Amino acid sequence: MKLVIFAGTSEGRTLCTRLSQAGMQATVCVATEYGKEVMPELPGITVHTGRMTAEEMADFLRETQLVVDATHPYAVEVSKNIRQACETVNCRYIRLLRPKTQAEHVVHVASAAEAAAYLAHTEGNVLLTVGSKELHCFTAVPDYAERLWPRVLPAAASMEICQKLGFPAAHTILMQGPFSEELNIALLHTCGAKWLVTKDTGVAGGLPEKLAAAKRCGCQVILIDRPREDGMTPEEVHRLLLPRRPLRFPLFVDLTGRQCLVVGCGKIGAHRAEVLLRYGAKVTVVSPEGEPPEGAEWVKRAFRPEDLDGKFLVTAATDNRQVNHTIYERCVQQNIWVSTADNREECTFFFPAVRTGAGLSVGLVSDGSDHKKTARAARAIEAVLQEEETT
Repeated sequence: MKLVIFAGTSEGRTLCTRLSQAGMQATVCVATEYGKEVMPELPGITVHTGRMTAEEMADFLRETQLVVDATHPYAVEVSKNIRQACETVNCRYIRLLRPKTQAEHVVHVASAAEAAAYLAHTEGNVLLTVGSKELHCFTAVPDYAERLWPRVLPAAASMEICQKLGFPAAHTILMQGPFSEELNIALLHTCGAKWLVTKDTGVAGGLPEKLAAAKRCGCQVILIDRPREDGMTPEEVHRLLLPRRPLRFPLFVDLTGRQCLVVGCGKIGAHRAEVLLRYGAKVTVVSPEGEPPEGAEWVKRAFRPEDLDGKFLVTAATDNRQVNHTIYERCVQQNIWVSTADNREECTFFFPAVRTGAGLSVGLVSDGSDHKKTARAARAIEAVLQEEETT
């Protein structure tokens, strides 16, 4: 099957990584050289760079059986062209949807133009985190060159757009995310911002960090809502395209002194932290609440991307699916072993049911079809080990 992925997003890069790991081949299309730069080199994945019209896409997609549209949630025109091209060549089209983030106490608007119209009747500086393509809408805001601080990608095209629209260099922020809550706070303070304008980019786009920073700074948020569309979640696309994984090879690793991270401290997270400690790991638990086991370092707050720095192994065990998904994506990108407690498809290793005794250590995992069977087998193995200790 000839597969083409229109990417440029973290979801698209994760899908390509999963396909490559499964030994599959695909062509990934990115619009810019910058998109090519952030796309990792992956066996079996061919990168095509350059913007295409609907007609050019149709020519490119001939002989293609399946297209996955993993472009940005706000790239409406691009998605329209992809769908049109697929219809022209009779190719199956799948829209990969980025999970949304619940946002409270924000001003909802339908477009960049509507956000600009709202700002026209306000006072105070504004941090714009909407990209460069729709910056022209905000020139309708009175004194926009003085009030507005656009944050755009560090690309020549983005800088050129800002210059042509009359945004001074001192107000133009060229940075590539993801951005931590602290960095967002620093930028809001630097701008003296009373307003933050952003899009519903989801967890992958750093929206939770923006909202948290705005709240701590007393900054009002104007949120440009997503266009409505139908499609499939990343997990559904992965299940559709990827072959069922075989049983994992039981590899026993020395964790003595290794930096391990557990995100979430409910029943599962606390248990996993305790098991890792038993095997000599240096365990950090990141969670705003819970009761970490003795010996673990407790960082009492929500997860931040920098928590992954220097970690050998990570387990994502929060009660938030989107947060767990983001941890998985970032671990894959950084080549960190990761086990996600609520989705076996988002694991590069499985956290086993561990039983020890008589100088033996046994780890047990299943194919995911019957967790009760795993528990029964673990109990039976534990009984055998206890019997060995008494003989």
